[in-house]
Amino acid sequence: MRLFTQVEEVISRLELKLQDVTTTPPQRLDLGNELERLGDYRSGVGVTRRGLPDIDWVEIPAGQFQYQGKQPLELPTFWMSRYPITNRQYHAFIDDGGYQEPTLWRALLQPRPKFSRWFQGNRPRTNVCWFEAVAFTRWLNTCLGLPLGAIRLPTEAEWEKAAGGEESLIYPWGNDYRSGFANVDETYQKDGPWSLGQTTAVGLYPHGRSPYGVADLAGNVWEWCLNRDSSPGAVGIDSSLYPLRVSRGGCWKLGPDYAANTRRFRSSPWRQGEERTFRLMATQLVPNRRR
Repeated sequence: MRLFTQVEEVISRLELKLQDVTTTPPQRLDLGNELERLGDYRSGVGVTRRGLPDIDWVEIPAGQFQYQGKQPLELPTFWMSRYPITNRQYHAFIDDGGYQEPTLWRALLQPRPKFSRWFQGNRPRTNVCWFEAVAFTRWLNTCLGLPLGAIRLPTEAEWEKAAGGEESLIYPWGNDYRSGFANVDETYQKDGPWSLGQTTAVGLYPHGRSPYGVADLAGNVWEWCLNRDSSPGAVGIDSSLYPLRVSRGGCWKLGPDYAANTRRFRSSPWRQGEERTFRLMATQLVPNRRR
């Protein structure tokens, strides 16, 4: 018990350093690795005692915003995961036989799993294609006894609302890029001095959170959205043609312009890139359970 208390105290000190806006991106990278070494018990990062992903849900209240900065859209209340899915959480899907269960892949094309280049448990699970992300959401609904679609990928509209709020901000923190507020390549267009050249643990830029408190919506890794390229509001699975899908948020290897809330990146749903991940959206309140 005493050792556990000491570890908690160390983690608390590390989290205080993360809250300090003067902590540099390289220092944040090191802090994320140290948190992982200690077990990283932060809510929303690991798994529950049942071995299921411990998702920290954030409420996005109903209201209107300007989609793409120009189209008024009204969305009902929904919930977004505070962080992208981590390596540790995705391994729960693998360990539970997610790639061996045919019902999870109905109407989907199943690739061979490709493991993350950066294996730390608290980093986002990269190298997952759109099909894998959808199968993961089906698995989690089944594990939690929820109807199909209760937990799913967000549409572009939902993602953008969670990132920019009702004010439709250009970045989660405001309308101007601020150096050191996201894991991007600031040297790409000389926007700042920082370029880590890799992913970081989730939640290392608390000062870069959205108006609702959702983290990592700018930089780190692109995030798959549910809809096809031509239909931001679509929520269904498309025909066998599998048109291009859209990712949002930018990534560690591109500049700040790509991390703007309205920036769209189109690619094949087969793409298993080292700059690609996903986060979850829920249409109903799912209790935050750590047991």
